[in-house]
Amino acid sequence: MTKIIIYCRLSSMDETPLLQKFNQGLLDIRETFHKTGRLDDSNAKLDEIVKLLCVEVASIYEPQSNIPSLENILNRHKNSDSFIRDINRILVKASYLDIFCNSAGESLLGSNPRLNLPESEGDIAKKMAQLIVETFNGYLRSPNNLKTFELINESFGHFVRDNFRNNIEDAQYMTTPEVVNFICELAFDEIKHTKNRNIIVCDPSCGVGSFLVQFYKIWVHSKLANKTQVTLLGQDKVDRMARLAKINLLLFAAKKAIIQRGNSLLPGSILDKYYEKCDLILTNPPFGARFRTTELNLHSHQFFPCLNDFIQSTDANLDSELLFMDRYLSLLRPGGSAFVVVPDAIISATGLPKLMRNCLSQQYSVISITELPAVTFAQAGTRTKTCILHFRKEKPHSNSRVFFASAKSLGFEVASRKGVPFKRHEGQNELPKILQSLRSQSGNAKTNSTITHSMDPSCVSTPYAKLSEEPWTPNHHSANRYSTLAMLDEKSLSGGFELVRLRDLVMPTNQYRRSTKLSTDTKCISVLHVGDFGSLNIRELMEYTPKYPGQPCAPGDVLFSKINPRIPRVLVVPNLGFPLSCSTEFEVMRAKEPFSPYEIMLLLLSTYAQSQINSLTSGTSSSHNRIKTEQLLNILLPFPKGRNRPNSSYSQLIKNYQTAHTSLVQANIELHKDWQHINKLLTK
Repeated sequence: MTKIIIYCRLSSMDETPLLQKFNQGLLDIRETFHKTGRLDDSNAKLDEIVKLLCVEVASIYEPQSNIPSLENILNRHKNSDSFIRDINRILVKASYLDIFCNSAGESLLGSNPRLNLPESEGDIAKKMAQLIVETFNGYLRSPNNLKTFELINESFGHFVRDNFRNNIEDAQYMTTPEVVNFICELAFDEIKHTKNRNIIVCDPSCGVGSFLVQFYKIWVHSKLANKTQVTLLGQDKVDRMARLAKINLLLFAAKKAIIQRGNSLLPGSILDKYYEKCDLILTNPPFGARFRTTELNLHSHQFFPCLNDFIQSTDANLDSELLFMDRYLSLLRPGGSAFVVVPDAIISATGLPKLMRNCLSQQYSVISITELPAVTFAQAGTRTKTCILHFRKEKPHSNSRVFFASAKSLGFEVASRKGVPFKRHEGQNELPKILQSLRSQSGNAKTNSTITHSMDPSCVSTPYAKLSEEPWTPNHHSANRYSTLAMLDEKSLSGGFELVRLRDLVMPTNQYRRSTKLSTDTKCISVLHVGDFGSLNIRELMEYTPKYPGQPCAPGDVLFSKINPRIPRVLVVPNLGFPLSCSTEFEVMRAKEPFSPYEIMLLLLSTYAQSQINSLTSGTSSSHNRIKTEQLLNILLPFPKGRNRPNSSYSQLIKNYQTAHTSLVQANIELHKDWQHINKLLTK
């Protein structure tokens, strides 16, 4: 049912019989596989279609090979007898053609290029061949109708994504088209003024070749195609991916694309020949793999310029995303640029990620960082937070700036039906607006202040020095945060307010109470026990048994939840008559004299504070955002001058809030007692 919805949507975009036939053909093939029970592995089904597509491509691009077209093969097999035997013979022959072989003579069709079907099931093979003849063939053997074929290619892309949806290891290769298009448009801007030389565009973990295909489509339909040559270079460690990438590029007549199977982090691959030669690197590297430094130290000087000293001096594991970042620097020519989809850790984590950031910002140039929404890779089974990092292999200039953007929507959400994730169009893709802002921001390069280019989506450019002074998380540099800080400055300049950092109002208690022993009758306040305006769920508190004892807290402490602070959870700890602890996700603070804990709580819940706090969070996903203690304590709060006057409206507000909050907690205590009494009465 999910697939029908997807393909009907695509068909509605263009009612051509060709596209309708293509969509229906894919559905029929899938249904045939399902009915027969053949090839229950979804990747194997995809492989069979790709193998037949290779026959058709070979018959067009290698006419001297005398490989017949699929239409000719179908015509001489009116029934299914020996169809698979004939196809297998042709596939073996095609596998040795130059277009399917790498520099080492290995075929991208693998060691066994035959169909993975018994000869008795020629009907399935004929259906797949007929689909290719009636659809891809219409594009490949006629003047290219790019609009129609882009729709067909999108349908085929959905077919690929559907097949990979429940295999996360393979699904990581499926970068969503909205992100691919954005990156390729930005990358083309980098080289659009180049003339009279060969441009090398590389993806060291190319997957199905999406970045190379999209860049080629932009280049071949531009004026630059008459002035330059483009070498498309892709490599992937998985045979299936390299095969798909090669076919993907051949469909767009990129016959000279170099696609190889190999590990881009180890020596012995085609990339060894391209040291400091690549103009552009467009990629989404695999996250989460780990390599031992002992595997890397013999070639780390050339491959990993930033991490070489660490690799040479330490026996440890390194994350693949860090190694890939460093590898790109070795492959780029001076002045070349990389556009990389990176996990949040690269942008915000300490340790080696920070070492890499320091190296990038000081020895090279960071151009832009664009935050992507958590839904970006949800169809592949993960909501890991990611950013697009653009850097250039050149020293930063004295007037360099960094562009920060945050896309809250890509124009879709991912829902699940019967456990199967599918893409549902919702909202608007904000990346085109960000692209427009990026292209227009260069005119302000000499300004020494932060410039807001767009509030929604957030797009700002800042002086380059901020890379060493502040976190790289685009949300930290949100237009909303800078707007709030500007308003606070205005209030301060108006003379009626003074700005004070939270650290001047409170004292964190975590350190000096850490060794305090908790008694056995201690109750623990969870983050989920705190509601709007500091309300406390007494019933859940009394019933809660934590896995861990928590940290000590005392009446009058201010608790602030550092996890997911977009849901404000602030509490003044009440005196309940028994000892209390709280979750370690809370920052526990004690108000300094002469400030009131209720004053601190009310200020932390204010719009001015919340705007800053929400811009200072970072984390691996939308549901695991945190603000660090240091950043929390540095937020600015506006205080009315004369706040201590007894009859001032500000002082009266604090008193009213304290009275209301105390009454609220007391009411919850009484409600809990009444609830206990009625239960006891009814159970007698």
